[in-house]
Order: sequence, then C-alpha cells, then structure tokens
Amino acid sequence: MALQINTIINLPTQPPTLLREIQDRIGGALVRPSAALIWSGVITAIMTGVPAFVAIWAVFADLLVDPTKGIDLSSEQSITELSGLMTKAISNVFISVAIFLLVALPFSYGAALIGLRAIRNESPKRSDLFAPYLRAWDFSIFSIVLILSGFIPLLLWIIVAIVVSFVVSLAVAINEGDPTGQIGAIVLTVLIVGIPFIFLSIYFQFRLVYAGIAVIDPASGRMGAFPAIAKSWRITRRQNGPLSMVALYATWALIRGTIFGYLIGLFTRGLPEFVALFCGSYDVLADRLRSQEQSAHGSQ
Repeated sequence: MALQINTIINLPTQPPTLLREIQDRIGGALVRPSAALIWSGVITAIMTGVPAFVAIWAVFADLLVDPTKGIDLSSEQSITELSGLMTKAISNVFISVAIFLLVALPFSYGAALIGLRAIRNESPKRSDLFAPYLRAWDFSIFSIVLILSGFIPLLLWIIVAIVVSFVVSLAVAINEGDPTGQIGAIVLTVLIVGIPFIFLSIYFQFRLVYAGIAVIDPASGRMGAFPAIAKSWRITRRQNGPLSMVALYATWALIRGTIFGYLIGLFTRGLPEFVALFCGSYDVLADRLRSQEQSAHGSQ
C-alpha cells in the first residue's frame, strides 16, 4: 500500500486587528462615498470646529483684537481690570460649553447616525440628524457624563498645578533664584505634572464616546443613558491600544484627503472616511459584544 504523506500544515491564525475589521466593514461605503456620508462628515467638522473656535476666541478675544493691549500692574485699577477680564473670559467659556452641549454635540451624533446608516447600506432619514433631540433626556445625561469625565481630570490638574506653582515659587524665592528661571521651572513642572491627567481625560473619552450613538441607534434599541454608558464601557474594554491606532489612522485620513485632494479631498474623502471609521468602530465593537454575550448565554 502506498505511503501517504500528510502535507497539510496547520498554521496558527491570528484574529484580524480592529482597524482591519473596520476597514473591511466600511470598504464598500468608501469606494464612492455617498452624499449622506459626505454630509455627515461636513456637519461633524462644523460642529467640532465652531465650538473650538468660540472657546479660543472667548479666552483670547481681547489679545487677538489688540495684541498691544495690556494691564498696567502699577495702576490702582489693575486688580479691577484683571478681575473683569477673568470674569468675562470665564463667562464666555461657559457660553461656549453651553453651545457645545446644546448644539454641537447633538448634531455631531446625529450626523454620526447618518454615517452609521450609510455604512450599513441603509437609507438615512431626515430625522436622524435630530435624533439626539428626540431622546433629549437620555442624551443630556450622556453629554453631562462625557463632559465631566473629560473635565474633572483637567480640573484636578489645575488644582495640582496651583499647588506645585506655589511650592516651586517658594523654593526659588528662598534660594533667591532668578525670576526668569522661576517662571520656566513652574511652566515645565506644570506640564510634566499634567501629563497623567491629560491621558486620564483621554482615557475616559475613549471609554464613553460610543454611549451617545448607542442612545440613538435603532439597532441597539435606543438604549437609555446609563445602559448606553455601560455598553460603551464594555465594548471598549481592553481596546485602548487598537482604538488609538484607529484614531491615528482617522487623523491620517484627514491629512491625506487635505494634502492629496487639494483641500477638496477633505470633504469628498477625508471627512467621510473619518466618520466612517468612527461609525465602523462602533459597529464592529458592538457586534463583538453581541457575539460574546450570545456565546456566554449558549454555554450556560
């Protein structure tokens, strides 16, 4: 009997990376981006850029209008002028935050729902853009949680920075150091101390960002705010590294579309791909969670 030799080699197969899964999921939608995906990207860019511009203008308005304008610290009215400028800046920042919460964030997620329907080959509806307003209570809770999760670490940074600045100033004053060196030491110390707080703020944003789309996604049953937050927390578990790669690639998509598309490509390719990557990451991670839950129920 002839000797048969088994030539089949079973190589270990690695599961596809998150970015590869997302690209496979959205590939068909990006061959020729639909009008819905393009408009979704444009609306997202406007809703993201306008509040950022308003916030910058709110803080530095006087300096931008007249760079030579300053406060005479030797004047008796210097404290009054300084407190007035700070009060105005703080009030303007609160106004910009209100615009972000009431306008920018809801319309951004409404645009994301349009993009999500586009990559699912579904027909978007006009009401999709206003979906967060139709779920105003749940979306408001999510918005507040998202803002606080990003703001509290930065607030802690400010508190620590004030303490550190006082300690450094006191140490330099005792040693009769150079005031210029004192300022440099304070700035460097504050920046170094702030690194963990910045990463903590980004970490919470990564973990909670998908809750907004879960609140308005028909496929998820339009969850309440707290179940949606819990879902976002579960689907992003141990995904910080892969999601960071997706975020970097999405940023590259914007740069690539702007440079190689002569700026027009930003609107026809860069922004649609950016939105598609966000929506695709949510879709893939939600499917993974659904499969894990079904497997867990099946094994019981």
